[in-house]
Amino acid sequence: MKKMFGVVSTLLLSQMVYGQLYFTESADTLGIDEVKTEASIGNGISMVDFDGDGLDDVTIGTQPGKPIAFFRNTGNGFVRMPDLVDHQGEAKQVLWVDYDNDGDKDLHVSTFEGISRLYQNQGDLKLVDVTGEAGLPMEAFFSYGTCWADYNRDGWLDFYTIDHNFFIAQSRNHLFRNNGDGTFTDVTVSSGTLDPGKIPFCSAFMDVNNDKWPDIYTAADKLTFNTLLLNNGNGTFWDVSEASNADQRMNAMCVAVGDYDNNGWQDVYITNTPIGNALLRNPGPVGNTRYPVFEEVGGASGTGFYENSWGANFLDADNDGYLDLYVSGSVDGSDAVSAELYHNNGDGTFSVPEDAGMEGDTTRSFCNAIGDLDQNGFPDIVVINNPPYQHQVWMNESPSGNNWIKVKLRGVLSNRDAIGARIEAYTQGQYQQRFTHCGIGFMAQNSETEIIGLGTYNRVDSLIITWPTGHQDRLYDLEPGQLYAISEGMTTGGVIEVDPELNISTDTHEAKTLRADIALFPNPGNAELNVRHDHPAALRVRVLDALGRVHHQGWIRNSPARLQVEALEQQLYFVEFTDAKGRKAVRTWLKGI
Repeated sequence: MKKMFGVVSTLLLSQMVYGQLYFTESADTLGIDEVKTEASIGNGISMVDFDGDGLDDVTIGTQPGKPIAFFRNTGNGFVRMPDLVDHQGEAKQVLWVDYDNDGDKDLHVSTFEGISRLYQNQGDLKLVDVTGEAGLPMEAFFSYGTCWADYNRDGWLDFYTIDHNFFIAQSRNHLFRNNGDGTFTDVTVSSGTLDPGKIPFCSAFMDVNNDKWPDIYTAADKLTFNTLLLNNGNGTFWDVSEASNADQRMNAMCVAVGDYDNNGWQDVYITNTPIGNALLRNPGPVGNTRYPVFEEVGGASGTGFYENSWGANFLDADNDGYLDLYVSGSVDGSDAVSAELYHNNGDGTFSVPEDAGMEGDTTRSFCNAIGDLDQNGFPDIVVINNPPYQHQVWMNESPSGNNWIKVKLRGVLSNRDAIGARIEAYTQGQYQQRFTHCGIGFMAQNSETEIIGLGTYNRVDSLIITWPTGHQDRLYDLEPGQLYAISEGMTTGGVIEVDPELNISTDTHEAKTLRADIALFPNPGNAELNVRHDHPAALRVRVLDALGRVHHQGWIRNSPARLQVEALEQQLYFVEFTDAKGRKAVRTWLKGI
């Protein structure tokens, strides 16, 4: 992979060495020089590629009267963009999300004591405020966290937002259903997601029972009880908080989700005051129930933290195949537990040896997000701090030598961002999974490119993608050190099997799917590849490998048509066809001997 930024090991003044872990604080070097001038309980951070060039960008929420900060990743550092939106309120969660399935990123901003805004991307990052037009509230809430997922699995992303109101009787969580026409409907009451009588901070969608229906976990403040709402698959949710032991009573701030013990079930980490953070281990549903009974193992696992903590995220910092954990704290000073990187020992416990903390990471921190800013295959961390501290960028320069793959998904009948997909990797008997999120931790958004550490293994035996539609794509014998760009239906010739209980509207996806009879022959083949089709107009053709690299492109009109494939190596290829309206179909072709 190409080495970017020039962040080298000579920058030793602010580094972290832990076994095979090595981080360098590089905010100034990279050009991310944002500093808050007013203290608050955090502002949102996103590490999503907002301009579609394949590089993780950085978006930082800001204080009232100060514009949201957009930093574009150039591959050699970051350049601050001109103000893309005129957002004057206190920006909390900042989320890039393709809510209209048009292929570019729109922006949703949760606002504290202000109107949360939805900005539609009309092309080339021209963002237009469509909040009122979309039918969303034009009134002020005490908003902190928002999370997006396709809760009814109709192909359109919906969102859940909380109201951190100290007047408990007025606390109002809301679930907004995406109507697929640019508007939303408040379905909070009918769906059973109001969750009253709490002071919530943040929520996250997750799938606690692997039934493909996104559930909702909410962290509640001031010793009110956390909530787990189980998705019934019919537009309603069932409160199983007490029955599942998810109703932890604490000053909860964030919800981090990850399968830290690789048992196939998603676990939850919740931050707290010095009483101690909670790690809820998910053993899977019990008996005939549809929900697990979580085991609280924060102290036993070594992740209690025992200081005022806020943002947290799972990440495989050394790519050894086990998810580690990074936690931000708001007490500064070298004698305080200001932040911690917990290394996963692979046996259900975590450890922090002496001097394992990041040197210089002794600031008042609230939020953090994960991405791969320099494309070296190891996750980096951006941290949002209160004044007088500058925000931090911890670049991962780990010399572990462990292998990895990266996975970037694109939905076709599922929502375009593929939020709610499950990625499963098998490597010589070792299992890992990831679940794709839009809104996680404490007001954070991690990169949409998932990194899966392989340790010393040099192959992924199989990679299984389960999409929100229920369709599965399977890839085999994958090489490490590569980015795999996977579109829904890519390994099944463009045919997408939708779970029978779903109602995927034809109108919803007609613009995406090319309806044509297309066949490749001979298949398998060698020096010759022909296309027989019944489409009446010209089709654009691209021949791609499993990494998404284009080996041939052009146009065909007649049938049959011959493609130039003589120079291609012997392997499996995906042949993509696109008509003038942008509708696509994919077929697989194997070039053999």
